[in-house]
Amino acid sequence: MDRKGWIILIICSILLVLNYKFLLSNQDKIDTAPQTGVGDNVEETGPVTSEAKVGVSGDTATETVSEKEKDEPYELFGLTDGEKVVKYTFSSIGGGIKTAEMLHEGKVFSEGNVTLNERGDSVIGALARSYKDKETTFYKRIEESDKSVIYEGQLEEGVTVRKAWTLVEGNAEKAPMLNLVILFKTDEGKTFDLSKYSITTGTAAPIFVDEQVNLAGWFYYAGGDYKNEDHGNFTAGMFWGEAKDVDHIRIENLEYAGVNSQFFGTAIFPSAEANNHSIWASGKEAEQKDGKETGKRWVFEVGLDLPDRKVTSAIPVPLSYDIFIGAKQNRQMSALSKNSDDIMNFSMFSAFGWISDKMNKALNGINNWFPESSDWSWGFAIVLLTIFIRIIIWPLHNKSTRTMKRMSKLQPIMKELREKHKDNPQKLNQETMKLYREYGVNPMGGCLPMLVQIPIFFGVFNMINAAVELRGESFMWVKDLSQPDHLTDIFGFPVNLLPILMAVTMVIQMRMTPQTGDKLQRRIFMLMPLMFFVFCYNYASALALYWTTQNIVSIGQTWLTQRMPEPELTKKLAKGGATIDVDDGKPRKKGFMERMAEKLEEAQNQRDAAAGRAPLKEKKIPGQPGVKKPKKRSPKTGG
Repeated sequence: MDRKGWIILIICSILLVLNYKFLLSNQDKIDTAPQTGVGDNVEETGPVTSEAKVGVSGDTATETVSEKEKDEPYELFGLTDGEKVVKYTFSSIGGGIKTAEMLHEGKVFSEGNVTLNERGDSVIGALARSYKDKETTFYKRIEESDKSVIYEGQLEEGVTVRKAWTLVEGNAEKAPMLNLVILFKTDEGKTFDLSKYSITTGTAAPIFVDEQVNLAGWFYYAGGDYKNEDHGNFTAGMFWGEAKDVDHIRIENLEYAGVNSQFFGTAIFPSAEANNHSIWASGKEAEQKDGKETGKRWVFEVGLDLPDRKVTSAIPVPLSYDIFIGAKQNRQMSALSKNSDDIMNFSMFSAFGWISDKMNKALNGINNWFPESSDWSWGFAIVLLTIFIRIIIWPLHNKSTRTMKRMSKLQPIMKELREKHKDNPQKLNQETMKLYREYGVNPMGGCLPMLVQIPIFFGVFNMINAAVELRGESFMWVKDLSQPDHLTDIFGFPVNLLPILMAVTMVIQMRMTPQTGDKLQRRIFMLMPLMFFVFCYNYASALALYWTTQNIVSIGQTWLTQRMPEPELTKKLAKGGATIDVDDGKPRKKGFMERMAEKLEEAQNQRDAAAGRAPLKEKKIPGQPGVKKPKKRSPKTGG
């Protein structure tokens, strides 16, 4: 691999490590920041009101909920192919969903299931005058069944609101959803402006303290563009910006908006008549306890403004919304709407998001080969996916190894050139390119597989970030593929075995690879296992499993390549528009390095001509095609 290839590889590796360190530093800052939390059991420092005590603020405030109007929870179950997967608990205070419990998704470090909107100060589907003023209207349950529930209440004097919730069953290809129809009616002579209110998504927050903070936030899709934002909108920058509690966005052609954590989310899809092309988003810090650690994390909420329409007694107005609440499984997200696949939020290195999407679908497809009762199916799926990837890029890997072998044979000549032109880097570069041209060696061929692996690695990295399917899945000694494979602690330091195996196999692989480049390049190259070890040590064990498997397969491929006949290093000689192989005399097209060397030589000749120096002449070797042999002369004799 040449210098440019190493620079690319090193920069990418440094970016990975810096990103990891940046996430850790952000979490440390959050943990030590003054508490301004929202949600359950958190001391409130802002003006957010407590539910079931105060109605929507302002001149139209409703009365305090009386003792006779206590909350009456009601439960409906979201189904996937007839199986219960989520439990929606409705509240009479706000007439919406108080919590949504994921029945097949356990918490990480404590008992019980993952429950969304646990930290919400209002229900999902609540109406709000602003991000501070959410309704606490008491809604009476007027109709119910195992698939729907209807609430009715007085939003303000003379304004009656009816909320009808209906379940939409899901399947393997589409997540279960809810349809919400809100009907606004007014008394005789009363006119009500819908645009004063918005409908809220409820909250999203990390499930555990060490969840990646850059994957929790709020999002929307509008005008053909997906936006995902994190807590940066609500904190002051180092050199610019001021901290704020809410962000108002005026947009066109809104398709959906919502909030999410690393693996779960809530999204609201407004119908055409319910779309006002305007949303707000708020974020606050709240104390997080997950059974293992305690720290402050960000809690987000979004509101979609209602359309700019007037309601009168003669014209009641219905608004319809489809609402998704649950785990973000890639194949199911794609079916929610035309552009809903972006909810997967392959945010880090988003340029490789399409690779992440294909990798996730391939992983799910391979997992489907195993029986549902298989305990290690997802781990085997990762191993098989890695093997398939290595088989596909095997021709590149083989060509790379042989190119590096040929380059290693050029090292003695390269050493002489560096010594000869140590004071003239430009001349050294020109002579090096000429050497590559003469022997038909392309140094980029040695690093091409690595350059191909970089987008694949980033694609797998993004995919593992968002693959909720890996949560709680075991493999061999790994208890949860979405968490580090923690075995034990030694003097308080966690021992994770897979990253150690990854680093060891990476060193073995590098030792088997032909050594090229100068000493500095080789030393930097040897730092790669350490950098990846640090980066992957506290990351999801699925990533370390992928990289370890790749190293093992690569070791086998390198061993096989080394058993093949050694590549021959033969000189090539340019002739006309083609290049001739000295060994067999067959013409072939010029390679990239040959064309590059010719351009460099031409540029050098132009500089020499401008400086009045003789142009560089190509060295001709007797006996090669196109070169005449010197005539023999008889010795002179005296006479």
